[in-house]
Amino acid sequence: MSINLTSHQELATAQRFQLIVYDLDGTLFDTIPDLLAAANLALADRGYPTADLAQVQKAIGDGARKLIHRLAGLDCPESEIDRIMERFHPHYLRLCCDRSTPREGAIEFLKHRAADFPGRFQAISTNKPQAPTDRLVHHHGMDAWVKRVIGGDTPFGRKPETAGLLELMRWAGAAAERTLIIGDGPADLAVALAAGIRSIRLDGGYGDAAALDALPSTWRADGFPELETRWVWVEPDSDPRIATASH
Repeated sequence: MSINLTSHQELATAQRFQLIVYDLDGTLFDTIPDLLAAANLALADRGYPTADLAQVQKAIGDGARKLIHRLAGLDCPESEIDRIMERFHPHYLRLCCDRSTPREGAIEFLKHRAADFPGRFQAISTNKPQAPTDRLVHHHGMDAWVKRVIGGDTPFGRKPETAGLLELMRWAGAAAERTLIIGDGPADLAVALAAGIRSIRLDGGYGDAAALDALPSTWRADGFPELETRWVWVEPDSDPRIATASH
């Protein structure tokens, strides 16, 4: 039985995600080298011991202030955290593109998701401050495909608060059933759950495994190369063989 082409196109569009939202640290980028350098400069400026790579890996994921607070010590007063942060922000903005690199396959994935559905919006929701996020995205050319970025120091707050995600959905005109978030951390899965959207847990990043295991995700992948090969499970109509068979 033949299927009207217009009807098929409508069906294909309905199966596609209109909005894909990405986390940044540990998802699109490996940012730990520059975070470590900036954090240590800021801590040293205020007379605190510097951190090692393992400490930063354990402390990352909930924004720059939480990172510094965990490294300085949870008993460190908020007023002192304010002073350390005053040193951290300029250090990190200066260093954020020095050694941070996109995760394997990230740029190709963004490019392919833009190509296989030209009406799709791609955006970033991160707990990282806005200024270094913008600089990283532009430095690596991701703004060719990522058209909106919301950082953790904006009025929308930080994940798992839903305000930033809901703003991106409003901007893209995307309903919950046509919105997807991809992230490596518990905050990404938690915000997806709170907003009623689907999620992909991307392993190999910075998220605590036990905390991730305690939260549901719709799909799970080891990284972008695996996710690319399995994308037809997420969007079946993105496989040209399926589209051909439907006619």
